[in-house]
Amino acid sequence: MARRKLFAAAPVGAVAVVEPPVSQWYARRAGVAAVVAGLVADALLTAALSVFCPLLLAVVLGALAGVLAAVVTAVLVRVWPVLRVLWWWSVEITVAVAVAGGWVTVAHLSAWWIASVVSLAVSLAVLVPRRSRRFVWAWLWCLVVRHRLRVCFATLVRSQARAAGGRPVVLPLLLWARPTLAGERVWLWLRAGLSLEDLEGKAGLIAVACIAKQVRIAAGSERYAALVRVDVSRRDPLSGRIDSPLALFIPSLRDDNEADVPVSPAVPLVGLELADIEDPASEPSRRGGRG
Repeated sequence: MARRKLFAAAPVGAVAVVEPPVSQWYARRAGVAAVVAGLVADALLTAALSVFCPLLLAVVLGALAGVLAAVVTAVLVRVWPVLRVLWWWSVEITVAVAVAGGWVTVAHLSAWWIASVVSLAVSLAVLVPRRSRRFVWAWLWCLVVRHRLRVCFATLVRSQARAAGGRPVVLPLLLWARPTLAGERVWLWLRAGLSLEDLEGKAGLIAVACIAKQVRIAAGSERYAALVRVDVSRRDPLSGRIDSPLALFIPSLRDDNEADVPVSPAVPLVGLELADIEDPASEPSRRGGRG
């Protein structure tokens, strides 16, 4: 069975939450950030405490604060790829915890079969009505699109990394997704190495990855070039049939019950042949000259 690893290199067939190049890059960044944060915190706190306490005590307290700042900074930078993965699955994790927590709470307050009946009733109340079912289905597609975009951008990032000489390019941060009349709309925050121009030529590939008909990529902000909006189109909201009330002005299309629908005098008569319409009288031509 394949051995699972969180960081660093893994043998063939193993599953890694964070790819080895990205993990090694963040490990180096964590070390550098820890040293800088520790030295800055040590210097600032020592200088500030030297005003209120003896110099030796200020140096000791500043050193302790620098070590603490270095450790916290190194941990945050090192685990950032894992935090990003947790953000990708945050909605699923929240829903799973809420469902499981609700069932366990009801089971402790009453009995397990009552909790199961309540859960089944809530599920039927949400999924049976058409409007609520479509609402849930639309938001489920938003979750699917977020993960499909992540897979697609992982492929693009690998190609960008090879073009950049092996330097890892960080995946975009998926901010939010919401349903629209045509499909879904997703906001991304691009990281260094990607731009809107790089994505405009990849709209077809992104549409295939998102199992969609068409994808449009546009800037999501006038101030920040890193904020990008991706509109995923699955259907045409204007393709449905809309009954127009103008048909009531045509006598041949009226129902018997609607025969007394008033017609505005400003509406021209319909149902006439061109031969029944008299030609307008031509005005006599006026020629200038002396009489």
